[in-house]
Amino acid sequence: MANIKEVAKAAGVSVSTVSRTINNSSLISTETKDRVFKEIKRLNYSPNLMAKGLSMSNSYTVTLLVDVDDEKSFQNPFFYEVMHGIEKHVYQNEFLLIVANLNTTMKNKSVLDWLVNAKRTEGVILPASILNSKMVNDFEKEGIPFVSIGEPIDLIESINWVDVDNKKGGESATYILMEKGYKTIAFVGLNQDKVFSSRRFEGYGKALAKSHIPFNPELVVACDNTKEDGYLATKRLLERETRPDAIICADNLLSFGVLKAIREADLKIPEQIGIISFDNRQIAELSYPTISTVNVDVFELGYQSAKLLFEQINNLQTRSQGLLISTSIEERETTLKTEPVLK
Repeated sequence: MANIKEVAKAAGVSVSTVSRTINNSSLISTETKDRVFKEIKRLNYSPNLMAKGLSMSNSYTVTLLVDVDDEKSFQNPFFYEVMHGIEKHVYQNEFLLIVANLNTTMKNKSVLDWLVNAKRTEGVILPASILNSKMVNDFEKEGIPFVSIGEPIDLIESINWVDVDNKKGGESATYILMEKGYKTIAFVGLNQDKVFSSRRFEGYGKALAKSHIPFNPELVVACDNTKEDGYLATKRLLERETRPDAIICADNLLSFGVLKAIREADLKIPEQIGIISFDNRQIAELSYPTISTVNVDVFELGYQSAKLLFEQINNLQTRSQGLLISTSIEERETTLKTEPVLK
């Protein structure tokens, strides 16, 4: 791999000109920049980010702040897809991504104080579940850009955030079941402590109201996102006098328990009961029958979070905004019904 002196010699410029070109200095002409970048690419030169950071008093790092005690999040494959999306955009900007545990102590300081007060990071991305008003004040006081993954509804401050359009997803899931002829649609997996779950439930309710279908609280089951919870919730639903002919699973793992309970009840899918779930198309394709899904692009969620962060890094005056990532419906065997629902 070439060094900066070799790039300078090949381009016919000084080392300082190469350095200024890399840092996009307005003092360097477009023609000279083009010539320098051409040689950088030809010689496969990669700037030393650490040295570059020291020379400019910048860290050239972005931090993904997490809570490793939140085991459910780390067990969820979506977390790593989100991180993949973040890393993709960070890499494109020639920065480094570091993952820091919120509960770590560094030299008798919290990791957040250690990172922020000493300017050891250019920006922070973190889930809405761990963001609080004190963090927001600390970030703003030190001029550290940050982005919340998820809509932070408990905070009144103006915050940059990116989330999935869960409300629209819940609405779309309900409509697709109605279009197939299902009329008694249950919602399994409501968790009012989780914003995404509440928003999906809101979409479900909105679709019912728009279609002039009375809301029945007996068809809504609050539970966690596990296979066992889905199984138990569905058994209870199928024992009720008003038995559903379709079920929306608010999260992906629930659907496996839902399927198990329906098989035990000897109901035909999708003829007698339909199922649609959120999130994981890969898992849905491995089930039998294959599960229709509201697809959530979590890679894009991470990518857009990083993109929004870099907009702030490059311009601290950027207005705070919230972005929603659209969802899509992918029909599979649990809703591919051509005949009327059997009662």
